[in-house]
Amino acid sequence: MQQLETVIVGAGPIGIETAVELGRRGISATVFDGGAIGQQVVDFPPRTRWFSSPERLGIAGVPFITPSHEKGTREEYLAYLRAVVDQFSVDVRTFERIESLRRIDDSGFQFSTKTLSGLEREYQCKTVVLATGGTARPRRLGIPGEEMPHVHRTIGEPHRFHGRKLLIVGGRNSAAEAAVVAFRCGAQVTLSYRGPQLYERVKYWIRPELEAMIESGQVVAAFNTTPKRIEADSVVLASCDSGVEQTLPIDDVLMAIGFESDMSLFESLGVALEGDDCRVVHDEATMCTSVPGVYVAGTAVAGTQHRFRVYIENAHIHALRIAAALAGEQPPPPPVFPKLPES
Repeated sequence: MQQLETVIVGAGPIGIETAVELGRRGISATVFDGGAIGQQVVDFPPRTRWFSSPERLGIAGVPFITPSHEKGTREEYLAYLRAVVDQFSVDVRTFERIESLRRIDDSGFQFSTKTLSGLEREYQCKTVVLATGGTARPRRLGIPGEEMPHVHRTIGEPHRFHGRKLLIVGGRNSAAEAAVVAFRCGAQVTLSYRGPQLYERVKYWIRPELEAMIESGQVVAAFNTTPKRIEADSVVLASCDSGVEQTLPIDDVLMAIGFESDMSLFESLGVALEGDDCRVVHDEATMCTSVPGVYVAGTAVAGTQHRFRVYIENAHIHALRIAAALAGEQPPPPPVFPKLPES
């Protein structure tokens, strides 16, 4: 059984940043992830452009500089994360999912993992940092037909929708961006959203394009509707106001309705959670949870966010707080953010 000092669960930006900050203080940290480095970003559609500006996405004091001097793309940020990992020689073990995690005594924890190939391993560690994010699995509507093979949870390569009738469910950023991209790839796009109009905070460079497409009839908007049933070649939509149903011929469905957090590791350790969204009870100064030796970092602290208030940009302080606590230093002062459009 391999002995480790500090284990960080989650190889997203804040998990990596926490590992770097611990390393700067001479504390050994090993990062585990069931996917790739920055898996949430990997799942973005190709060439997605961030809402946040580059200076807010940089980690560990390494500037995130884009060739265009504009907001960074998915591909640019993944390259940046790889560079940070290599620069600081962060021990990241990708595609090695933690299957179980438990406290063994006052001295630490024991956990088991499974690799992509099915290899099982056992470890022990002194400290655990849970940076598991808040988008572990797609939300479900709980309607008939939702698990059919032509129902997608991410847009993936939009080229596959060329010449096909695509229903996109949702009206926020993911849905809006998918509608624009899919239309430009030759899809016949219908957008079903329960609201009376697009979400007010859709990216300001996407919203006017999609609104123009809707106004011209290039994209069909079915506002105030929600899917009731998915068939092999159609979807039944119901009016949110009257309940009147209509059947649309459809080849593909994209459920762009958000994601939920996976709090199973918190629960297995007995970490206190609160509210329907399972926010993590923790010490703001140190990020220590209700279980000694277990810390939380990044968006995982807020559980499942129905309106995002914890992002990468305001979670950098978590890495500094955890590193200071484990090194016996004073907590860092609260961050001060300039007011930018994405705030």
